[in-house]
Amino acid sequence: MLKLLSWVVGLCLLATTNTASASGPACRARFMNPIIDICWECIFPITLGSVPLIPSKRPDTKNPTMPISFCPKPPPIFMQVGLNIGYWEPYAITDVTRVPFCMVNLGFSLGGGMSQQIGGASTHKDKADGSDGAFYQAHWYKYPLIYWLQILQSAACMSLDNFDIGYLTELDPFWDDDELSFILNPEVILFGNPIAQL
Repeated sequence: MLKLLSWVVGLCLLATTNTASASGPACRARFMNPIIDICWECIFPITLGSVPLIPSKRPDTKNPTMPISFCPKPPPIFMQVGLNIGYWEPYAITDVTRVPFCMVNLGFSLGGGMSQQIGGASTHKDKADGSDGAFYQAHWYKYPLIYWLQILQSAACMSLDNFDIGYLTELDPFWDDDELSFILNPEVILFGNPIAQL
């Protein structure tokens, strides 16, 4: 918990030192509040094995019938007894921005004169198909809130994970190059043609 608190404080200090770029007209970034900005009612239903503890109108996946599970652990324990608790976890965040390296959900910008394409809606019609175009950057974060806030801390089989920036489109050479991405994904020709779109 102390490690998480020091991480959050360090991130807040970084965000305040970079306030000019984060609050400027181009990059609108705000650190996401894990208490009020998360849909906490979306974690329901909560089950123990296949027995519903807290029901919900939302659908659920098939749960194990046994409430007890055995989890592999490193030596000298090897195996630990745990509970099969089922819930929906807010685990990842994706943000979309028109400004390269603008970390919208983290509250700061990693800008600094990078030469990546600035996104936005184009004002002219695309010559190929006559449609308006737009370009955005996307970022994917691992954001394991249940583990961070230690809500289910006593569950022995809970996966332990940390925050991570998993994907930045600014670093992906295939993001804005159709011909280059076709090399890795040739199946797009099945859907990216006028006949399939009709």
